[in-house]
Amino acid sequence: MNNISFAEAIEIICDLSKVLDDAYWEANSCDDKDQVYNLTSILNTEFIEMSKVSVQDHHFDYEVISVSQEALKQALTLFQQRVPKQVRRQSTLIRLNALLHQLIVALTK
Repeated sequence: MNNISFAEAIEIICDLSKVLDDAYWEANSCDDKDQVYNLTSILNTEFIEMSKVSVQDHHFDYEVISVSQEALKQALTLFQQRVPKQVRRQSTLIRLNALLHQLIVALTK
């Protein structure tokens, strides 16, 4: 893992959830909305579990809690591959790609 702290991971996941909300409302088809919703659900579950970690422990290295690290990385990677075809608005596309990349890299090492 790329040694990001719980605090950094919480910030990335929170920002990613906000951008996914924009992507959901900008989606043109039910299938696109379903894909966004599925990833949002995974991240919300992770965020809820992360919120149970004591603030005093937020400096420790982040480890995925709600699912396996590989499952989360795979879900993010698959979604990232769909993003260019799915997201129409340029500002949402840029923010989404940046945050997805940041979290995937953090899960890779």
